[in-house]
Amino acid sequence: MLDIFHRSLRNKLLLAFIVIGFVPYLIFLAYVLLLSETKILNKTVLDQYNQADMIIHVMQTHLHLLEKEVLFLSKLDIMDDLIADDIDKRVSRLLTQKHQDYGLDLTLLALNTQQVVVSASDKALLYQPYELHVNNDPLKQYRIHHNTLYIYAPITASFDANKTLGTLVLEYNLHNLDTYLIHQSDRHAYIQNPYSNVTIGDQRLFDIALTDRSRSFIAEEHLIVYKRLEGILQGWYFVYGVDIHIALAFLYDFIRFMLYLSPFILAAVIFIAIRYSTHVVRPIQQLTHITDTIIRTKDYSATLSLSTRDETARLSNSFNNMLRTTQEALQHLEHENKMRLQRFVQLIDIFNTIIQTKSETDCIAVSVAYLKELSAQNHILFSKEPQRCPSCMALHVNDFEHNTKLYYGFISLDLSRFDDANERKFYRSISTMIMLQLDRIRLIEHTLSASRAKSAFISNMSHELRTPLNAIIGFAQYLITYEDLSDEQQDSIANIESSAQYLLGMINDILDIAKIEAGKMEVHKEQTDLLKIIENVCSMLKPLAEDKALYVELIHTRYTHGQYQTDPKLLQQIVVNLLSNAIKFTESGGITLELATHRDTLTVCITDTGIGIEPHAIEGLFHDFTQAAGVMQKKQKGTGLGLSLSKKMALLLGGDVTLESEGINSGCCATLFIKI
Repeated sequence: MLDIFHRSLRNKLLLAFIVIGFVPYLIFLAYVLLLSETKILNKTVLDQYNQADMIIHVMQTHLHLLEKEVLFLSKLDIMDDLIADDIDKRVSRLLTQKHQDYGLDLTLLALNTQQVVVSASDKALLYQPYELHVNNDPLKQYRIHHNTLYIYAPITASFDANKTLGTLVLEYNLHNLDTYLIHQSDRHAYIQNPYSNVTIGDQRLFDIALTDRSRSFIAEEHLIVYKRLEGILQGWYFVYGVDIHIALAFLYDFIRFMLYLSPFILAAVIFIAIRYSTHVVRPIQQLTHITDTIIRTKDYSATLSLSTRDETARLSNSFNNMLRTTQEALQHLEHENKMRLQRFVQLIDIFNTIIQTKSETDCIAVSVAYLKELSAQNHILFSKEPQRCPSCMALHVNDFEHNTKLYYGFISLDLSRFDDANERKFYRSISTMIMLQLDRIRLIEHTLSASRAKSAFISNMSHELRTPLNAIIGFAQYLITYEDLSDEQQDSIANIESSAQYLLGMINDILDIAKIEAGKMEVHKEQTDLLKIIENVCSMLKPLAEDKALYVELIHTRYTHGQYQTDPKLLQQIVVNLLSNAIKFTESGGITLELATHRDTLTVCITDTGIGIEPHAIEGLFHDFTQAAGVMQKKQKGTGLGLSLSKKMALLLGGDVTLESEGINSGCCATLFIKI
């Protein structure tokens, strides 16, 4: 079957015309069948979310206005009548009038300080004891019980703001909200409390679990969305469902129309394809016949002649010219290919040899030897003197310290003697290889020299600085215990001791970073009680927080107790650095430390209420000797190594340290992740 198309250009063109004419129609139809339904459903879901947001906003606005109305009524001067004998005249008229104005299923009550109804829009409740349950949160002047919302506000005397006369209560039946919900045969909306199973609105309930904040899905041939309510109706959910068949009715009608139209479109495409494929192939068939004759007879002097005046005629003229130049071109191309292949192999061989040299002298010697062999010129030399031949191979190397190029010398191979531009490019490529290898050798030597100098410096500092510092600390601690010193002298010696301790800590941090960068800091993993380590750190640093009146709270509800593989010393040092940073940059409030495990990862989140940092400055804090600029930072001593050292240690444990903040005065959250 497929052989018919392989052997005939006409059949290929016929198939191509059919494909070009009919396949886009099929693709469009497939798109409608496969994707339009999803897009319509997604659009419907978006419309449902928008409709839900609008209804939720209206309901919440209505309830908020009721809350403001209760607060407004409680502050009216007329409420002073609660202590008068004629309370039932003015306050009762006010509550009754408000009830009539609302026109809703609600009740307004005024309670005295003994929780007895002294005025109400419903006369049957007068002088009845009333049980008023108040929320523990003083900011919430409302509560919901079953399907009734209770909004209350204290009544204070207008003549004495400190004197409480009673409480104003609004009993609101939540079924009043049904007026804001949609009531249609193909749309269903209701609000529901999943804890009390109280439902307001459409009595057709969907069998769904209300767990997420918001969600959309298909259930029982309905497209359903729900959203959790906030504010007064917090904990309730708004549920909105649309019949899928109604949403997709237009799509199904359009698909049926397209299917009915398909046979007519296919027939028209086939007719046009047959006509045009025959017209296009006829000149090509003539050209093919003449070409076969030339191939069979090997007569390259033959010419082609076509009766057409279109592109095939120009093809005939071009083919005749091609026959005349083919033989010459093939011979020249064969020679060029051999030359290029030879040069390419030589270039690879030179590169492999030069890259193995270990010194600048070896590199130059090997390169000169190769150049003599390739150019057949035995007088080629290398010289460090100023270049006397402008067209010779000049060598330059990089000065990495000053980021400049330096003249190194030249090789006395005169490139102007080569007429072929490709030959000159070949030798310039060798020159570039030599310079790159020289840069590589010099860079390796420079790096090794810097590493040796750094190691020597760290070794000397370890011996020369820590030993006298320990002596200073010891003498200072001894002098502090000397009783004959005055308070001023005691303070001075204490400053000496604390400054020496600070300097010793800074030196130890620098040595730790140097060990890590040199690959000499070893990780000793063992079975470790992670919670115990974190608790010890909190206990150790808690006095620092208490000195600043800060709280330190440890949360480990998401921590799975057990023994885990890690390095306890490195873990403790990381947490100490992060927690001490949080205490240092927090003036009020406190620090929360949350410990959690998930699969093979330990997470330690340290959140403070401190000064915070701009998000764009966070990345720079993980660089050595870097601190954020600010008033608070200037007050605090530090080396700028804490976060950098913590991150390096975390990487040794197979983890990382991150820092997050929303800006100045927004606090920070430092998070440690390690593999356990």
